[in-house]
Amino acid sequence: MTTNLYPPSPIEVPKKLTALPASYQTRAFLAILSILLFFVLYGALVVALGYLVHWAITYDIGNVNKVTILGKVGAVAGSVMLFFFTLKFIFKLKNHKRENRIKLTKKDYPELWSFILKICNETGAPKPKAIYADPDVNAYVSYTNMWLSLFLPVKKELTIGLGLVSCLNLSEFKAVMSHEFGHFSQRSMKIGSYIISANTIIHDMIFDRDKWDDLLDQWRASDLRLSFAAWIITPIIWLIRQVLNLFYQFLNIMYSSLSREMEFNADKVAISTSGSDAIISGLWKLDSGFEKWNSTINYAYLASQKKLFTENLYTHNNLSLSRIKDAQSALLNALPKDKRGGKTFFTGSEHSKVNMYASHPPNDMRQDNAKIPFVPCESNENSPWLLFGNQEKLQKEMTQLIYQQYVNKKAEKFCSVEEFENFIASENHGKELLNEFGNSFENRFINIPEIDTLEKELDGVDLRASNYEKLKKDLETLMQPVKNIESLMVKAGEIAQGTTKDNSFAFKGKTYKKKTIEEGYGELVTEREKLFSETFIDWDKAFCKFHLALAKKESKYNHLKNLYLQHQELTMFYKKTVGIKNTIYNELAQLQAQEVTENDVRRFGYRVNDLVFSLNEDLDNFEKMTFVKLPNIDEVNDLKEAIIDGGAFKKQSGNIFENGGFNVLLTDVENAIVHCQRLDQKSLSVILDFHKKLHERLN
Repeated sequence: MTTNLYPPSPIEVPKKLTALPASYQTRAFLAILSILLFFVLYGALVVALGYLVHWAITYDIGNVNKVTILGKVGAVAGSVMLFFFTLKFIFKLKNHKRENRIKLTKKDYPELWSFILKICNETGAPKPKAIYADPDVNAYVSYTNMWLSLFLPVKKELTIGLGLVSCLNLSEFKAVMSHEFGHFSQRSMKIGSYIISANTIIHDMIFDRDKWDDLLDQWRASDLRLSFAAWIITPIIWLIRQVLNLFYQFLNIMYSSLSREMEFNADKVAISTSGSDAIISGLWKLDSGFEKWNSTINYAYLASQKKLFTENLYTHNNLSLSRIKDAQSALLNALPKDKRGGKTFFTGSEHSKVNMYASHPPNDMRQDNAKIPFVPCESNENSPWLLFGNQEKLQKEMTQLIYQQYVNKKAEKFCSVEEFENFIASENHGKELLNEFGNSFENRFINIPEIDTLEKELDGVDLRASNYEKLKKDLETLMQPVKNIESLMVKAGEIAQGTTKDNSFAFKGKTYKKKTIEEGYGELVTEREKLFSETFIDWDKAFCKFHLALAKKESKYNHLKNLYLQHQELTMFYKKTVGIKNTIYNELAQLQAQEVTENDVRRFGYRVNDLVFSLNEDLDNFEKMTFVKLPNIDEVNDLKEAIIDGGAFKKQSGNIFENGGFNVLLTDVENAIVHCQRLDQKSLSVILDFHKKLHERLN
């Protein structure tokens, strides 16, 4: 490995930079105490219920008669049920095997292993037993066996997301890896294992409903002479669950507090090898890397609907990142200087969208932690892909894994890079035009008026450019209250996540705090929908009327009319699909709120099937309209396939609440809604693009 593939380290590192502060040790102590308290309570509960079983079996019933025998049987059965309630999680224990990873051996990836081992030497962290790659924008360290790690000194393994490799330079990559090796050396990682184990036990007992719960339900439904014990233990189970729920919240509060300190300390380890700015600039780049990688995966899925597969998704992801490189560099250069040193990357409490940073402290706090004190270090701008000697082979292998596990499709043959890039370009056709209208069409349906009625009013339309500019300004005015509401929606989200200093927001004379934030958010959504449905109707009519008149003048009226009518059909289908989803959830909630019979459940299953299946009639109606091609949608069958795989919804047979059919139907509806949103934006892009061409012809 050439020396320039290992980025330089800081010339001077302050003494005790990575030493654990008192706050870390205090939080670690409290986390350990809370775990001990839980396991003592849990152990006492198991012992007490075990003794209850022994007592129920051995106690003397005295006079033997029908009542005492039933009492004995009920006591034994009830105590056994309670005892197994505390232990039922054991039957579900298994060491989760991640299926989305590829092992990177020393033989095949010597440069990477050499790089990682140098970091181990520099940080004083133990070497990983294995290194894996997964597809995503992440990196994490884990035990080879979580359950064994509770009792034995189990080794750790490192997983590197290839999406991460694509969006960082070598110095930032080194910083992120050093951060992970900071966790390698933290004894507090074992606390995390105990917390996860405790949460597994508690979650199973509180939230999971399984065969044990089904058995209790069936027992309660039997003859009262046999079920009285089941009715006695039911409130006991409820009480145990309430107590454990308090522990569940307490444990997570304790660990969240410690986790923040662990992240700060791991950042200090990264700073000791790479300087203050590398870990923060890497964090700054991750959100764009995450966005581009998610888009690449989405394109892979959409292209697969047309049986278009690429051999290497990372080629396209890297091309996507290269297209924003200059703009990203300009943004980076424009960042203000930090008086402590380097750049100021974050000015507020922002959380990264990347999974690996979802539970981390806010970005500005991590930045403060990294710059106090500031440690300068030279940066290496090379790509980390240089460490992967067999990078193309690995990328192709990972692409196959992605198609299997993320896209659920098998590639029979591959298209060229150019073909796939053309598909991506077509998918993005006209999106910039949506931005020109302040994203007004992003969260609302455009109200296309009755075309035949509107046709009679076209001759008197003022087609001067000033009239069109007035339309745009009127839209800005209409969007202002919407933007105000959306700003409050963002604020409500930040309050809920704890990423802002504010703890409340006011709307329509009412103040919403953290406890009522969900109610407040619902009010904001309702008000926004009201504005969209009531205040934009006249503007939409004037907008369509102007362009229909323009199209008529340019002898393009029929084409625009067909575009409008097609969009109208898509909107109607979109709204119906959303309506069916809401109907299913509302009726399900009503059923759950009352006592129901097996026949009630069966009838509801039939209704869900019929509701979803009724969408096929609307899909067939697309055949009757005058179809206008959309980007990557060449014919009506493509349109139907873009909404639902196979072009039609399928009924589920049998008891859909037992065989998984209910979840399949709901998933189909949910996916169809997402696909309808894509088609809605695609159709609008085509309409706006046609409008633009009409304006160009007029000028």
